[in-house]
Amino acid sequence: MKIVHREFVKEIIRLQQRDGQVHALKLAEALNLPPSTVTETLKKLAAAGLINHVPYRAITLTEKGEREAIKSLRRHRIVERFLTDVLGFQWYEAHREALPFEHGISDEVEERLFKVLEQPKTCPHGLPIPSRPEEAYPRATRLYDLEPGEAARIVNVGEVDEDMLKLIEKQGLRPGTQLKVVEKPPFKGPITVTVDDTKRSVWYQLAINISVDRLPA
Repeated sequence: MKIVHREFVKEIIRLQQRDGQVHALKLAEALNLPPSTVTETLKKLAAAGLINHVPYRAITLTEKGEREAIKSLRRHRIVERFLTDVLGFQWYEAHREALPFEHGISDEVEERLFKVLEQPKTCPHGLPIPSRPEEAYPRATRLYDLEPGEAARIVNVGEVDEDMLKLIEKQGLRPGTQLKVVEKPPFKGPITVTVDDTKRSVWYQLAINISVDRLPA
C-alpha cells in the first residue's frame, strides 16, 4: 500500500470518528493538501476498494479501508512508543519522527517492537494502540467540558501539531496528570486549572484537544 494512501485512510478514520462525516474539503484542510490533489487521490482509493466516494458526498471507509486504517494507526502508535521508551525521544517529538520510520518496517518488525515494549496499551499521547475501529479514538470528556470545581485525570491528548504539544508539556498537562478546574470564563476564554496546587491557564484550543476522566469530588 502506498504511503500517501496510508496517510489518507488514517486521516479519514480520525475525521470520521470525530465529526461523523468526512468531506473532501475537510480532508484537504486536515492534510494541508490542495483540493485537486485530494480529489485525485480519493479516486485512486475508491478504485482500490478502500473508500466509498461519490463527488460532493461524504467519504466512508470500506471494510478493507477500515482494516488498513487500523493497521496503519496501530503501527504508528507502536513506533511512537518505541521512539520515546527505547530511543529517548520526547513525547511531543514522537509523531514527527514516527512518520518516516513506520513506513519502512515490515509486519514482523512491528510485532517484535510490540513485544519488546511489553505490549503497551497506549501511545505516548495516551491514545490506544488499536486492534478494532472502535478502539482508534475512544469517546471521552474534553477538558473544556468540565465545570469549575470538577477534578479529572488526563487520559490522552489529541493528534495536534508539535508546537501545541510542546505548549501542553510546558503547562504540565501530560496524560496521567490530575487537575482541578478553578475558573471557566464564557465565550471560549481560557480556563484556569490547578496542577499540583499550581494554577495554569489553558486556551480553548488546547482544552478541546485534551481528554479526561472525571474524578470523584
